[in-house]
Amino acid sequence: MRVLIDCNILVSAAISGGVCLRAIAEARDNHSMLISEEILDEYRRVAGYRKFSEGIRMRMHALIEEVALRADYLIIPANPPQTEEMVDADDLVYVIAAHVGNADAIVTGNTAHFTAPTYGNALVVTAREFLDMVGG
Repeated sequence: MRVLIDCNILVSAAISGGVCLRAIAEARDNHSMLISEEILDEYRRVAGYRKFSEGIRMRMHALIEEVALRADYLIIPANPPQTEEMVDADDLVYVIAAHVGNADAIVTGNTAHFTAPTYGNALVVTAREFLDMVGG
């Protein structure tokens, strides 16, 4: 399965571990994680927020480096395919990446921002739903 991990999953994994950390590990170990420089930029920007403790920021940076080393990189074209309007403009990169990378799933903790159940072939799922889908 080709999987995109939304930034909020990474944040939750760094803060509390649990299902979000397990979803990242499942994607890393048994599937193809997809990433683009634009998604990595968002991860790094959010990991620098001062509202997080130093320990959480360090865990986020460690997760980012792990994802960066293990993921398959996508090149987002200068003129990406036309996609739907998004509630949060930062989420548009995931939808574009889903189309470009022929993703099977976008794993997110914020399904309210992804108003369609699918984008291209990619199902929008929570970390728990992803783990249930793959038997994790």
